[in-house]
Amino acid sequence: MIVARPIRNTRRVGHTLVELVAASSLLAIALVPALSFLRDSFVRSRQLETQNALTSFCTSKLDEHLARTSVSWTTGSVSGDFSAAGFAQLRFRVDRSDLPPDGGIPGRLMSVTATVWDDLNADAALDANEPSVVFASKIAKLAKYEDEAAP
Repeated sequence: MIVARPIRNTRRVGHTLVELVAASSLLAIALVPALSFLRDSFVRSRQLETQNALTSFCTSKLDEHLARTSVSWTTGSVSGDFSAAGFAQLRFRVDRSDLPPDGGIPGRLMSVTATVWDDLNADAALDANEPSVVFASKIAKLAKYEDEAAP
């Protein structure tokens, strides 16, 4: 009579040190570029947010000073920051002129230019390396504007 002997499984369950090192290496090779991509996306997101804020504030200041100019017809420059809106590092300058070199016609056409920039070095001056947005428009001196502004 033949007796069947149980077959012993001599293989161990688990991973060798070589397998763990290889798996860790592959994971590191895949993870480093992914983390770099994630870091770059955060930087790009911040730049996009800043550019969006610059554009929004610039159009707001241009509209505000076009309305003021239509009522008072005063020339000059105004500057400041947006600390009241929570953006103290963003600064603006609005120039209003009716002189021909600036694109105006004295007493008839006013050129209004709004500049908003991210004052990275906090010196209140627009430097070449600071992101900025410039919008410009013109407004005519019309009796209708003055009638609308009169009480």
